[in-house]
Amino acid sequence: MLISVIVPCFNEESNVPELVSRVGDVFSVGKVEGELVLVDDGSSDRTWEVIEAEARKNPFVVGKRHPENRGIAAAWKSGVATARGRLVSILDADLQYQPEDILRLRREMEVSNVDIVQGWRSPVGRDKGPRYYYSRGLNTMLNGAFGMRLKDNKSGFILCAREVLEDLLSYRGNYYYWQSFIMVAAHAKGYTCKEVETLFENRRAGKSFLDNAALKAVARSFVDIGKAVVEYRFKPQSPSTLRTFLDRERPLVRDAPAPLLRRLHW
Repeated sequence: MLISVIVPCFNEESNVPELVSRVGDVFSVGKVEGELVLVDDGSSDRTWEVIEAEARKNPFVVGKRHPENRGIAAAWKSGVATARGRLVSILDADLQYQPEDILRLRREMEVSNVDIVQGWRSPVGRDKGPRYYYSRGLNTMLNGAFGMRLKDNKSGFILCAREVLEDLLSYRGNYYYWQSFIMVAAHAKGYTCKEVETLFENRRAGKSFLDNAALKAVARSFVDIGKAVVEYRFKPQSPSTLRTFLDRERPLVRDAPAPLLRRLHW
């Protein structure tokens, strides 16, 4: 299997059917053998029932359930533990990120040969409310604190190898919203990254858990940044999956360059 799309779902019963339909079209149009891993993160509505119904109708849908709400990062961990794809993409259930852009991320990975392709949220057509400016401010802080230059540091719309995502999720700190630091972890562990501009639309249905707690989330983000600085700037990092592989499977060394006359002849 090529791609596993991992989607945390918290009270998203209204969005799941369209999400399943559009991801299915992505697999069909892109001629991709893939699966959609939907992780119900302790929803209080009918999200799990809808996931079960979609899984019965669509063989590419896989459901996973948390008995209580554990947060986005925990849902990613459950999803990657379930995933069978060589590559994994993480996506939000609210359809603000466009599932169709998964194919653009895959194409960029094939062309660029990087470890991670990240979809950064374009300002085109985007609602410029308070949350937009909170997000831009946090992006500036993350770039400054960790010596990075990403256009949208906290965007969690990425495509990478399954082993790479497992490595990124092996954080040690206790965070409120670790999902904001996924690219910080990639930078600290030495993974290469390429950014792709993607559309970011308004939520189709339901409510975000941040709708009534934006200021609280900002305050918690300051606490999380302090923890992340300690973990990713001052504590030694364990070797990345890529480094471990290269140390075990030494790359072939090129032969010595040809003599000067031979090179001039060619």
